Amino acid sequence: MMQPPERFTARFDEVDVGGRNRVTVAVEECDRESDGSIPTAAWYRGEEFRLDLDGGAGVSIYVRRR
Repeated sequence: MMQPPERFTARFDEVDVGGRNRVTVAVEECDRESDGSIPTAAWYRGEEFRLDLDGGAGVSIYVRRR
């Protein structure tokens, strides 16, 4: 019997072009890939966010540039 993938905490941030302003828009639990890795992209409210920092056992941070 196959086990469901482990979950992780994802934080979604919007960053302006200069990188000076960063706003967290959401934090939620997400599923890992079937091999247990953290996905390099995640979707929040229909928009793609790219992995910026893999927090390992902590929070993985995804960003979307404005």
